[in-house]
Amino acid sequence: MMDNFEERRRELGLECAILIADFHYLINLNSYIKLIENFLDHKIDIEEFDETFCEMRNLDCTRECKWEVMLYIIDNLELKQFQGLSSIISKLFTDLDVFEEDPLLRKDYEINEEELRDFAKEALSKLRNYCD
Repeated sequence: MMDNFEERRRELGLECAILIADFHYLINLNSYIKLIENFLDHKIDIEEFDETFCEMRNLDCTRECKWEVMLYIIDNLELKQFQGLSSIISKLFTDLDVFEEDPLLRKDYEINEEELRDFAKEALSKLRNYCD
């Protein structure tokens, strides 16, 4: 059994590493959706959204998964089911990073609140597709 496990792990290589990143976010998908909805519905402000989103993302990025768990997921779930999820979360993280509230301090590459909300709305739409 162990020989088969090691063989399967080597066979997947980088594909499995990318899949692990996507899977980490899948675990908290509903929490990300709820957080973005609360931000877009003005139930939380930008500061709380930024802080909570970054905490969730950092926890997801540092989560350790055992190879046995990942191989089970790969063998028993359709990969397309959550492929690309990490890129959506990463983009929104970058959008938050380039947000500057003060127009006098905002540089050309930075975005305002309206643009951030548009990007969050776009991310929310994409994240909801994973729930269908």
